Amino acid sequence: MNKNLLKICFIIALTTCAVSAYGASTISVPLQLGGGSYSPSNKVTITVDSVATGYTAKSQHASGDRVIATNNQDPKMWFKTVAVGTAAEAAATSDVLSSAAWTSM
Repeated sequence: MNKNLLKICFIIALTTCAVSAYGASTISVPLQLGGGSYSPSNKVTITVDSVATGYTAKSQHASGDRVIATNNQDPKMWFKTVAVGTAAEAAATSDVLSSAAWTSM
């Protein structure tokens, strides 16, 4: 998937969280944003955790073996390999994406 498209998806997800309230959110169905509709791809779940000082967003396809993530501390996109069928991970602002489990894109 195009990296720019993923970044746009994360920004949309983060905007949704910032507008509604701080806290964890999961996006897997269509929602209204800025007068338009946004919907993640089929079987894709985006999880976002936002607090007053930052955010973390993760994206995963139900049949995929990769989790793609970003946060407010680093402009890079990160991924890690997981077992196919693993449930979508909750995003947590405490996640350290630069750990050995994550690879920079």
